[in-house]
Amino acid sequence: MKLSLMLLALLSSLSVQASITIGAYNIRNFDYDERYRIRTDKVELSSMLKNLKTDVLSVEEIVNTAEFNTFITTKMPGHKAAISECGGAHGQHLGFIYNTQTVNLLSFNEDLSISEPGQAGGCDSGSRPLAIALFEIKATKQKFYGMTAHLKSGSAPDSMDKRAKQYLIIKKIINELKSKTGIVDFYVAGDLNTTEYLNRGGDYTRLTKVVSELGMIDLSQNVGCSAYWWGGTEDGLEEPALLDHVIVTPGLRKTTNQAQAHAHCKKVSCRQAALKDLGVSYESVSDHCPITATIQ
Repeated sequence: MKLSLMLLALLSSLSVQASITIGAYNIRNFDYDERYRIRTDKVELSSMLKNLKTDVLSVEEIVNTAEFNTFITTKMPGHKAAISECGGAHGQHLGFIYNTQTVNLLSFNEDLSISEPGQAGGCDSGSRPLAIALFEIKATKQKFYGMTAHLKSGSAPDSMDKRAKQYLIIKKIINELKSKTGIVDFYVAGDLNTTEYLNRGGDYTRLTKVVSELGMIDLSQNVGCSAYWWGGTEDGLEEPALLDHVIVTPGLRKTTNQAQAHAHCKKVSCRQAALKDLGVSYESVSDHCPITATIQ
């Protein structure tokens, strides 16, 4: 009898402490980037996704949604994709890849209010929508909202101003969902295009303020980088940037946890690097790197 009670207590403890891994990945214009005439290397992408071992992964820039669904079905057994119907002016859809063995997808929708702040959002105009999913962790029955965002790109003042408005819309949506549903656990992840983050410019100040007002934690604030770009000079070196974030409520944070960057960001430790050193993940999959964090 005592042994049975001990076993039950142990199983209960393991269940309560169950954790999952979430993340974000901008998969550059999957599955063909018309700008550079580069087709996505699906062998490399498949290998990376499997090695990430994420339970919920926010994904952006899914242009060929039909091919992406086929790719996930054939290359990621046990996983499903939930992708937005709308993709903004450039047809860059976004959403989630999730592990059906560890989480349940309870609902999925997209919010167009973020695409053109203050205006009626269009499915095929402006920036991308906000993808919103309600998940349940199977082991604990804990429910949480995941939000995938791909905000306005660029470092021009008007681009930064639009992102600031988009931060506030995300804040409003989270507060409304908390009030309406009673669910208190949220994560926001994706390409927030924070071009001025590493140098502590306007993006850093504005995003940090909103995150603090929401009582959330940016697990990627010290990740080092999440993307590379040519740097605006012809010196042969690609420059690191921190554009992607994983932001969580305290109820989804493991003690002292922070996000990690993978692929070419990890390979060169977020240093300036030559194109050849960044390798195939940079050349043939995405300029961004997947970032992940373990939550509970």
